[in-house]
Amino acid sequence: MGEFEILKNEVERGISGLNSGISMGFERLNKYISIRKSIYTIIMAGTGLGKSALLHNAYILNPYDYLLSRKENKIKYKVILFSMERSKLHTVAKWLSRKIFLDHGMLIPVAKLLGWWDQKLTYNEHDYFLAYEDYIDEMFDSKSIEIIENGQNPTGIYKYVKDYALSHGRVEEIDEFNKIYIPNNENEIVTIGVDHASLIRKEKGLMNKKEAIDKLSEYLQFFRDFYGYSPVLVMQNNRSMADSMLLKSGDAEPTLEHAADSSTPIQDSDCVLSLYDPKRYRQADPSGYDLEKFIDTKTGAYYYRSLKILKSTYSESDVRIALGFQGITGNFKEMPKIKEMDQFNYNTLFDGTFFLPS
Repeated sequence: MGEFEILKNEVERGISGLNSGISMGFERLNKYISIRKSIYTIIMAGTGLGKSALLHNAYILNPYDYLLSRKENKIKYKVILFSMERSKLHTVAKWLSRKIFLDHGMLIPVAKLLGWWDQKLTYNEHDYFLAYEDYIDEMFDSKSIEIIENGQNPTGIYKYVKDYALSHGRVEEIDEFNKIYIPNNENEIVTIGVDHASLIRKEKGLMNKKEAIDKLSEYLQFFRDFYGYSPVLVMQNNRSMADSMLLKSGDAEPTLEHAADSSTPIQDSDCVLSLYDPKRYRQADPSGYDLEKFIDTKTGAYYYRSLKILKSTYSESDVRIALGFQGITGNFKEMPKIKEMDQFNYNTLFDGTFFLPS
């Protein structure tokens, strides 16, 4: 098949709607990036800013519910999540807490759901919880989502993904130097989530954390380039974010140079998303939002994050999008643009109604 024929096939797939990708659940962000084949994405943020929650929202839960509501959609979506920081039980409990809130406006924190508080579930709350048995069973029984918990080394991740690829496709030789992967379902998009890079384990031949992360990134590139899969790697910002000189300059917003432990994934990736909380560093918001108004004075809870596309090989870079963040459910929602904030009711952040579907 000639180069033009290959391009022609992709154009025809685009006309048929097979290259449009899957919604991430964020209207403005979807204009710049979406979930599709062969894109390697980095989500970068400091500790406790919601980087895992953004992975779960944008690349797992929103896309899953989007396709679930569109049964006629030809696209099949598969997520393999290597959750090295949180257990599968805790992750699913957080997802269910979020889902119950979005569907019914009922807030059941994970700590209450799992009985960590003295205040236990009411009969009504327990009934709502039980109503989601089919939803969770379908999610995992259908193998749409797999969660692999506990620490992993790069080779363990490589073998797991390779086994999945070979059980859902085949490798054919083009000539003595080249091979090609042919999936059983060409309309399947596979996301490989790794949360997070700093927790990757060393293995034989990899002497330190940087070498382990670099090997992991090499494998993630291979998943993208050979299998057509779309890796999403969560990374920490490094400690220089709190450097006194940086803070004095009045500009502590992360850059591509702020990735912790290794810069190799940043170089290898197609897209880098950064979550930033200017208030943490006593900085003004770069987009102009009044951060003090995002604080619930009754509880001290804080509801603002700034998302920036630091790198994109497919669209515009240096694009900022303000997000409301409901930490107790791990839910994000795009804020109105700064010019529309004069009429915004901040109490809707605090009582949660802002985060409910329109």
